[in-house]
Amino acid sequence: MKKIIMLAAIAMMSTNAMAGPMYDSKSLTCSSIHEKIASEGSIVLKYPSSNPAALTYNRYVSNSMSCLGQGAITSSSVPTSDNQSCKVKTCSFVTGKGPNKNH
Repeated sequence: MKKIIMLAAIAMMSTNAMAGPMYDSKSLTCSSIHEKIASEGSIVLKYPSSNPAALTYNRYVSNSMSCLGQGAITSSSVPTSDNQSCKVKTCSFVTGKGPNKNH
């Protein structure tokens, strides 16, 4: 049962995350990532995971309009070739409870 739920969650995330081009964050500088996000509106970045067998990726956006139907815009960071904590924006689902509560 856990495997089915995990596979369903991965499938749902990959649908949203695979909406645009995918770049390797470690092969780009922080400023080039910001330029790509600004020019393309949203991009998918893959980056190293703490688990060597896993690929970590997410969709990063230029503004809140890119999050319509996908939650609210939130701050995040990714490792780049020149900055281990490059600040970017992503969409986060609003649950109505806890820290993601929509006021």
